[in-house]
Amino acid sequence: MKFLVVADDYPWPARSGYRQRLHWVVRTLAGLGTVDLLVVRDEPLADPPNPPSDVRLGRTEVVTAGYAARSSVSRALRWLLSARPRRLVGQDWAPAREAVQRWAEDEYDLVWFAHSPTYLALRDRLPAPHVVDLDNLESSMAHLRRLGRGRRSSPRSLPRHLASAAADLLDERLWERVEERVAGAARVTVVCSELDRGRLAGPRVAVLSNGYELPDRPGGAPAPPPRSVTGGPVLLFVGLLTYEPNRDAVAFFAQDVLPLIRVHRPDVRFRVVGHHGADLVAAVSGRGVELAGEVPDVTAELAGADLVVVPLRFGGGTRIKVLEAFAHGVPVVSTRVGCEGLDVEDGRHVLLADDPRALADSCLRLLDDADRGAVLSSHARELWQRQYRWTVIAPTVDGIVRAAVGRADPEGRGPRGGRT
Repeated sequence: MKFLVVADDYPWPARSGYRQRLHWVVRTLAGLGTVDLLVVRDEPLADPPNPPSDVRLGRTEVVTAGYAARSSVSRALRWLLSARPRRLVGQDWAPAREAVQRWAEDEYDLVWFAHSPTYLALRDRLPAPHVVDLDNLESSMAHLRRLGRGRRSSPRSLPRHLASAAADLLDERLWERVEERVAGAARVTVVCSELDRGRLAGPRVAVLSNGYELPDRPGGAPAPPPRSVTGGPVLLFVGLLTYEPNRDAVAFFAQDVLPLIRVHRPDVRFRVVGHHGADLVAAVSGRGVELAGEVPDVTAELAGADLVVVPLRFGGGTRIKVLEAFAHGVPVVSTRVGCEGLDVEDGRHVLLADDPRALADSCLRLLDDADRGAVLSSHARELWQRQYRWTVIAPTVDGIVRAAVGRADPEGRGPRGGRT
């Protein structure tokens, strides 16, 4: 079989959750046939690295589909007049459509779109059966943001808060329409949890869970040694910090939770790992937060951490940072949104809390009781081994492919209804 994968980011190095998911999709498809990869980014990418040696691709091309520079007023007017979500307004798809026109000369058995924007912009030029991966339901993220979990309000910011909430309400409704349209048109629509399948409620929706694999060490090389830790216990957050839910989570924890912990444990350290911008630096400045930036391998960071904290207040999909901590045996304290869609049990695999006081108390409980943290992380690692390793999950891709080309339904049943 011949596949085309259309993605909005280059999969390698596979450090972020989205890149890890994309890597495993491409890797699995490459085991089923020939895979071409078209990457359509909103920013240029210089010198993309070669794929891993075990991922054999046909041709690969990276195209830029950027946004025109406009004033905030102009962007708002274009959005309001477009009847489309904000993220889908103002992007120049002409270079991508030209690239697809060249590629469309090949006949593909299946086109796998990694997100809805590329699908909506390019599907008409690629007539093969389409699979669309909605690993993040944008409507759900807008809904949680609108409820105020991702906004801070004060009397001075109330007008801005209300305007943002109104914009989120409109965006939520617009994303719902987009997702319904995708689910109705694609041969198979993919989500990352049963929770999201219930939210989408399309006719041909399949679940491809997120997962995590421990990094391969070429030639049996040992894992990097634990990061040298001096001082008090370390609370670790790992994530792409240009992603709004992660940025909000770090600011929320630094401003509202960390001071409560330091009343009892003044030596505690909050270490944040991931690519970040100046806006996050400003949000946590003067609060004693350690911004480590992006690191090539988080293994040493996890080995030096006492807890992983996931204080997300809104977001979509499932959080690979939770599975990463499970795999490395680090106890996790999270909000319920942070573990949404994962088959975890509060008090057995993680400690769940939502308000600042409860989150602080959960962290202190595990810092004061190392044995309880060890039991928690042991149960969590067992769950990861059984259910959330990519080597366990990846065969689901084969079932999705069979459904998309008419050989089974998204649940793995054959054309006559029998299990295949």
